[in-house]
Amino acid sequence: MAPGGQRLLIAYDGSPSAAAAVRAAANLFGDGRASVATVPPDPNLPVDTVFPGMSSGVVPRAIGDLRAEAQRQADETAEQAAQRARALGLDAERVSVPPSVRAWAALLDAAHRLGADLLICGTRGRGAFARAVLGSTSSSLLHHADIPLLVVPDGDGALDGPVIAAYDGSEGARRAIQAVGRVLSGRATVVVHTWEPAGHRSLTAGALAAGAPVDDLRAIVAQLERELADRAAATTEEGVAAARAAGLDAVGDTVESDKSAWRAVDAAARAHGAAVIALGTRGFGAARSVLLGSVSSGLIQNAELPMLAVPGGP
Repeated sequence: MAPGGQRLLIAYDGSPSAAAAVRAAANLFGDGRASVATVPPDPNLPVDTVFPGMSSGVVPRAIGDLRAEAQRQADETAEQAAQRARALGLDAERVSVPPSVRAWAALLDAAHRLGADLLICGTRGRGAFARAVLGSTSSSLLHHADIPLLVVPDGDGALDGPVIAAYDGSEGARRAIQAVGRVLSGRATVVVHTWEPAGHRSLTAGALAAGAPVDDLRAIVAQLERELADRAAATTEEGVAAARAAGLDAVGDTVESDKSAWRAVDAAARAHGAAVIALGTRGFGAARSVLLGSVSSGLIQNAELPMLAVPGGP
């Protein structure tokens, strides 16, 4: 079993990114129990166009045959992935999922039915454009899943490093840390909090342009910078305390950066040689498309590491 008795559901469609998800599951959860699912397409076809002239009795049988063949191929694909996972040391089995036009919904239903604690899927392509235009299953799961979701990009990177927990003091960030404690309890964890001093720097420029006394202004800005740095360090320590309370061997890293927050977290992850970046998401359903926020969206669309996305409460 995975740490803490966790159960995994791996979504597999035969693509390189799905193969990367299988490898990641085996590397990160070597003692886990996994089910592998491939969702067959549902052949809800335009009958008059596809079966012109067929009798009403023949058409249902033809559609039934197509569904059966789609199910057979999907189960065969999932079994091959399960065999690959077992060869990598993971206790894995195939689970059959009925045909569906919404693969993400079928996977989520299967996860609930199996009592899975973590859903794992690949994401195709690199960069925001490549992932956005796909309208992929991984994107839909990200917006709708109500259990933790590990999204794995293409590639064969090493997965022996620590977990990076992106922390901003929110309830979502605390949930993400708790999820890491459940499913990756054996991993070293670095709690990363980023802060950006751009606001008071623009204030400085505006004050100088208005003719404010330079020495007084420097003193005010220096004091403000100290207060912001102290507040950021306190937020990091709060996250470290939450991680240790979740049973993690955690340290903190407070990052000052003029870059966007997701870029700063990504850079910190690469600097620490991280295996996974964990982050919280907010909301459910369509609202989450808006509420994911720039940090989680930026990381999931651009980072080259597996992302553990943990949904917020209803």
